[in-house]
Amino acid sequence: MAMLAALTGCSPAGRTRHLNQPPAAAVAPSLQPLPLASPKLPDIATATAADSDREALLQRVESVYQTGIVDYRVGNLEQAKEKFDQALALMLESNLDIQGSDQLLSQFNSMVDEIYDMELAALERGDTLSAHTYEPPPIESFAGLTFPVDPHIKARAQEELRSVHSDLPLVSNDLVDGVLTFLQKHGRSYVEAVLKGKTLYGPMIEDVLRQDGLPRDLIYLAAGESSFNPHALSRAGAKGIWQFMPGTGELYGLKINRWQDQREDPIKSTEAAARHLKDLYHTFGDWFLAMAAYDWSPTGVESAIQKTGYADFWKLRELHALPKETENYVPIFLATALIAKDPEAYGFQAVTGHPLEVDRVPVTVPTDLRLVAELIGHPVEELVRLNPELLTWTTPPNDPHFVLNLPAGTKDGYERLIAQIPENRRVWWRAYKVHEGDTLAGVARKFRVSTASLAEVNHIERQDPLPDGAMLVVPQSPGRVSSLLRVHQRMTMRRHYYRVRAGDTLQLVADRYDTTPYEIRRWNHLHTSRLTTGKTLLVYVPAPSYGSRSRRYRPRPSGHRTLVAGKPGRALAARRRKRSSRPRAGKTVGAGLEAAK
Repeated sequence: MAMLAALTGCSPAGRTRHLNQPPAAAVAPSLQPLPLASPKLPDIATATAADSDREALLQRVESVYQTGIVDYRVGNLEQAKEKFDQALALMLESNLDIQGSDQLLSQFNSMVDEIYDMELAALERGDTLSAHTYEPPPIESFAGLTFPVDPHIKARAQEELRSVHSDLPLVSNDLVDGVLTFLQKHGRSYVEAVLKGKTLYGPMIEDVLRQDGLPRDLIYLAAGESSFNPHALSRAGAKGIWQFMPGTGELYGLKINRWQDQREDPIKSTEAAARHLKDLYHTFGDWFLAMAAYDWSPTGVESAIQKTGYADFWKLRELHALPKETENYVPIFLATALIAKDPEAYGFQAVTGHPLEVDRVPVTVPTDLRLVAELIGHPVEELVRLNPELLTWTTPPNDPHFVLNLPAGTKDGYERLIAQIPENRRVWWRAYKVHEGDTLAGVARKFRVSTASLAEVNHIERQDPLPDGAMLVVPQSPGRVSSLLRVHQRMTMRRHYYRVRAGDTLQLVADRYDTTPYEIRRWNHLHTSRLTTGKTLLVYVPAPSYGSRSRRYRPRPSGHRTLVAGKPGRALAARRRKRSSRPRAGKTVGAGLEAAK
């Protein structure tokens, strides 16, 4: 991605070939959509072997490139970036003289320009959310610990058992009381996180468990697994409130792809966990064994039972037939349940708050979260928080049954307003709430769209006044913004080709063009610093300023370094470093596509 961002940073002035636009379906009606495809290759004569090689290369490049175009159109940005990289590498690593052939050079330049356009569109669109902040699950922090018993806490636990109601068998023994002692003295932050998370997710989880006919106190499994943190991630790769591994999650219907990871969805993962726990109870007929199987594996617990002859958790633990983590799993569950049922009895303050309440709406086509936030008048951060399973700003394009969580009470307004936006425009278009003094022309200028198209999609006349608080649909096209950035880039830099000579090193070439070895490697997709004599390198050099009499960039003689601060060479290198380190939109072509997973 970084290589593409630099590789496509400029192009020769006076380009006559049409600029590539985002998919035609995503462009406003008043704009002229252009096809997202490179033009057909010209007919190539095959009279000579060189012509034949050139034709074969162009056909391979075009095939790979068009595969990337297909991936880009459907939103598979990471695969698109890989295909574009491959297409460029095929040309750069071939034995053919690119700059010596007008045909090859034209195709190469056009391809680079198109990739750059798509990169900007993806970057401006923000096709990825900021990376989630994952935290280790609390169960990992308990690994390897021993839990000595405080006699006073043991006595209190036994007294509490006589008054606490539970739909699961609660037990007080040295193992459970030892965990109680530890949590009161050293695990207070864990307990406080559990109490806070239970306030938010507890009613929803208990409702799902009740509907499936399961004990509602199984909620404390989620407490021990994650402290009710949707972004809990174990060293083994288990994720979410219920700590599903990918295979088990998919077995119970949780979708995991580049668009979403439903293990991080509290509602969907709770529904999957309920089905999983029901299956485990039907297998073992005992809740403690079912819990051990949930933590370890059903086959592991079955093997331990067969090996020892005991279908009893406490006996299996006594015989050390279970992994160390699983030995502590049930005691941690029981201790957590006892404290959460009466926190003040164990020295903790009860937590009050509002439970999670959402409106759930089906979203059958790709829709940008920022558009949804604008339509309902809520911060987009709130939508991100309510939909933690989403990995991009766009709802999944390959899931017509996707359900989006909205803030409670916003469903009716959303459904009314989203109906005004064509289904194939919901990734690109935006909404704008009119403020006092706004005019149609002013809003059009703000979003860089035509006044006519803005009036057309909102079914109003251009001269009509805009009522304060009204909602306007904005037929925005990122291609227009891209073109402005593209012009700026091409005013400052242009391509130059350098043929590697005997004795050249990457550092010498970098010094010659006042850049860095890293940038040359990035521009040319080089995996090593070794150069091959006769190969062609692409470098970017300052374009001549307006009015300049020179039309060619003249590199400095080899071996010359600009070491004095303030000299043009140092300033140029600094500008390039600043440009190459500009923020990227997260994790996929150039900086934009590298960012979008």
